[in-house]
Amino acid sequence: MKLTKRPEVIINVFASMDGRMTTAPGHNVMEWTSHGVDGKANDEAHKLYDALNCDALVSGSESLIVWSSDWVELENAITTPEKSKAYIVFDGRGRMEWAQTEGLIVVTRENVSPSYIEQLENKGITYLKAGSGEKIDVKLALKQLYDLGFRRLGISGGGTMNGAFLRAGVVDEISVVLAPLAIGGKTTPTIFDGENLDSIQQAVPLELIETKAIGDAVWLYYRVKK
Repeated sequence: MKLTKRPEVIINVFASMDGRMTTAPGHNVMEWTSHGVDGKANDEAHKLYDALNCDALVSGSESLIVWSSDWVELENAITTPEKSKAYIVFDGRGRMEWAQTEGLIVVTRENVSPSYIEQLENKGITYLKAGSGEKIDVKLALKQLYDLGFRRLGISGGGTMNGAFLRAGVVDEISVVLAPLAIGGKTTPTIFDGENLDSIQQAVPLELIETKAIGDAVWLYYRVKK
């Protein structure tokens, strides 16, 4: 059977030592950095996009909505990856009202509202339609991104998006910088969120590539076993 070509997918995030992606639901994780408690995990994770040779960064619209509704101004800017050729946002529900469009590629669904497509076209935003179900067809989206020339995507989304990629079986590597924080919480987003597994057979086994202490933070770098 012929395998569909797709870019390699690298989950590259920073999180608390217990795997939480933010302080609590609706909170911008940048507050860790602004309060000086993330052990520089945020900036180190952003540096890794270049070290891991990611040619584009990928986020979900949910993360952008949280960041904008709970805006945190940083005294010192976070490192901007230089090898990234685009910022790709998965917005299946067509919720974003776009202001910054430079280098932006939007991935949405075939059955998103016509008014959203009209917005994208009026603003000259490159977009892809992947699937007509309730959610974006991740595998189809990756094929289309491969056809656009992308080969290694750095996923910087929240737990829901990371979980969707993991469940779709398309994650190749996982890079996590653990900040020296313990957060907890029953509904606080984690690195991988989604439906519960039915059995241990569905768990994703990993192979450790590298670990590194970065001050009080720790970098963990894994390859997904195929």
